[in-house]
Amino acid sequence: MVQLLSPDTASSPGITCCCAALFFSVALNATLLHASEVTNKDPAEKTNEEPRISLLEPLDGTRNAVSHQVTEFANWLDNFFGDDRIYDESQNSRLKLNLLQINEEGYQPRFETRLQGKLTLPNTQKRLKILFESDPEENADADTTVVEAVEAQEQSLGLRYIQLSTDWLRANTDVGVRLRSGLDTFVRFRLRGLFALGHWNLRATETLFWRDSTGPGSTTRLDIERRFAKTYLFRATSRAAWLDETREFNMGQDFFLIHTINKHRAVIYRTGLTAVSEPKMQTTGYILSVRLRQQIHRDWLFFEINPRVVYPRAEEFHARHSLTFKLEVVFGGT
Repeated sequence: MVQLLSPDTASSPGITCCCAALFFSVALNATLLHASEVTNKDPAEKTNEEPRISLLEPLDGTRNAVSHQVTEFANWLDNFFGDDRIYDESQNSRLKLNLLQINEEGYQPRFETRLQGKLTLPNTQKRLKILFESDPEENADADTTVVEAVEAQEQSLGLRYIQLSTDWLRANTDVGVRLRSGLDTFVRFRLRGLFALGHWNLRATETLFWRDSTGPGSTTRLDIERRFAKTYLFRATSRAAWLDETREFNMGQDFFLIHTINKHRAVIYRTGLTAVSEPKMQTTGYILSVRLRQQIHRDWLFFEINPRVVYPRAEEFHARHSLTFKLEVVFGGT
């Protein structure tokens, strides 16, 4: 969340003048240094050359190394936990089968089987993929929010084309059909950008979609993450979804602390809330959860325990407990 300055603070002329002077001083010095470096070069080369300051170039390697470590560690954790973010961005064919026992307060225990897969078509330079799922509410047992539910596919079959794929920018388009009581066609465009700010990484994702059953909509997600103490990753995730059919925003804010106990075991601590914009801006629930995941055989068999407590507004924020056991089998590349 962005914290606004109070009127008294914002109107302080001394602070404003100092900040402005400092900013313009740095900008001017950077411009002069850069100009002196390219004076003797061909004019055609100047337009294509990235701006740089010679005095800061020794820091480039350190900055890039830190950013790479944060990104690689976050991706390894998401891959270990079978996160949908890695599923979306992996270039390899993959099939994931989940067997769950869900024990929720006030309900009888239930068992669910979920299948999620992605097949990369040959001779397409990994740009064209077939997607299929038999999960009506992916992650409903673990970390579901209102926004995730909006994006959930229900026994869908689709085709994905990847227009652009780099470490820092990715764009893809999906077309397909969801198999509900009838056929529900959909089109979806997703754009992801990754930015590094010192020890912090920012990952912004924008998804525009249209469904035959609900019409157009969009989702926005921002992940801010940092690695510390070698075995911990902190992540703050902000989400917002807009559906033209309901004319309202569904929002979520989550904070995760991910601890790698060893390379075969890790745990996610989560706290968060959900909110809606209509009929007025209000919180709809709070959640506390812990996910303990254990690799039990090589790199394709995992077991997971997920206790959680939710406090929904619909139940006057009274606690509702649940406990989920999951066995996951992974086929194909990661």
